[in-house]
Amino acid sequence: MPTHLRARLALLTLVLLALFSGCGRKDQDDIGVVAKVNGRPIHLEMLEYQYDLQHFDAFSGSLPTVGALREAYGKILGGLIALELVNQELDRRGQDVTDEELAEAEATVRKDYPDDAFEKMLAEEFIDLAMWRKHLRYTCGAEKFQRLVLRPQIHLDYREIEAYYREHLDAFRLPERYRLVVVHGPGRDAVEKALAHYGQQKNVKALAEAFPGLQAREVTAPRELVNAAWAEALHNLAPGKTAVVSAGRGAYEGLLLLERLPAETLDIAQAYPQVEAALVDERLQQAFDAWLAKAVDASVILVSQRLLHKEDDEDLPPEAPPADPAQPGGQEGVASGNETG
Repeated sequence: MPTHLRARLALLTLVLLALFSGCGRKDQDDIGVVAKVNGRPIHLEMLEYQYDLQHFDAFSGSLPTVGALREAYGKILGGLIALELVNQELDRRGQDVTDEELAEAEATVRKDYPDDAFEKMLAEEFIDLAMWRKHLRYTCGAEKFQRLVLRPQIHLDYREIEAYYREHLDAFRLPERYRLVVVHGPGRDAVEKALAHYGQQKNVKALAEAFPGLQAREVTAPRELVNAAWAEALHNLAPGKTAVVSAGRGAYEGLLLLERLPAETLDIAQAYPQVEAALVDERLQQAFDAWLAKAVDASVILVSQRLLHKEDDEDLPPEAPPADPAQPGGQEGVASGNETG
C-alpha cells in the first residue's frame, strides 16, 4: 500500500470512531459482521487477521485488556472502512481490481519464494491464504486508486519546485562519499581473485556469475558512516586500487575504490526528481483527505456497538474482579455514520 495512504488511513481512524460514537443504534443480525459500508460487510475474521499481522511479534506473555483490544480493533477497523470506500469508488468507476490483476500481484510476491517456500511461510506464521488474498485485493485497490484517481489530479509548476527546493536546501546537501565495488565471501584468496576479475571486466554482474559463491555489488557510502575496518582500508587507498578486510567468522570483504566523491549541494536540476516526488506525495495526501471526507459524508457506515462503547471494568486485568459487579453487559448493535442520536 502506498505510504501516504497508509498514514492517512491511520489518522482517519480517530475521525471515524469519533463520528460513530455519537450516533444512533440499529439492530443487526449478521453473524461475524463488525461493520457495513454502504451495505457491504466487513467481517470479524478480517479484523482479527489484521490484528494478528500487526501483533505477531508483540506477544509478551500477558493478555491484553478488553479496553486495549477494543482500541486496537477500532484503529484497524477505521483503516478497513476507508479501504472499502476506496474499493467501492473503483467499482463505481469500472476500475475495480480484476482477478487477473490480483493473480499478477500474487505472482510478484511468490517469485521471491522458491518452490513451496511461500506456503511454508504462511503455515509457519499461521496466515490463512484466503484472508491473505483478501488483504492483497485491498492493497491492490489502494495502489490502483492512487494511480488512476488521485495522481491525475496533481499538477506542479516550476515555481512550486523552486520554492520547495529553497525551503529544504539542507536535504540536498551530500557529504563526502566513497563509490566502490564490494565483494563478500569466504576465503581471502577467492575475494582477491574476484577483485582482479572485476579489474579486467569492469562488470559487477559478470563478476557475480564468474564467482557464484561470492556476493558482489557497487555501493556509494558516506565517508562518516563506514565502519572502522572500511575507514582504515579506504583512508589512503587510491582510486582503482583494492583492499581486503575481515568480515568475521572466516568471511572477507574486498573493496575496490572507484572514486571519492566530494561534499556538494545538488543544484535544482539535479534535485528536481526528489523535489517532485516530495511535492506529489504531499498533494496526494491532500487529495486523498478531501476525497475521503466527502466519501464518508455521503456513505452509510454501520459499526458494531461492542467496538464503540466502553464498559467500566474492561481495562482491569482478566483475573481481577469487576469494578462494579452489577454493571450490565452491553447489547450487540451498530452505529450509523449518517444518523445522529
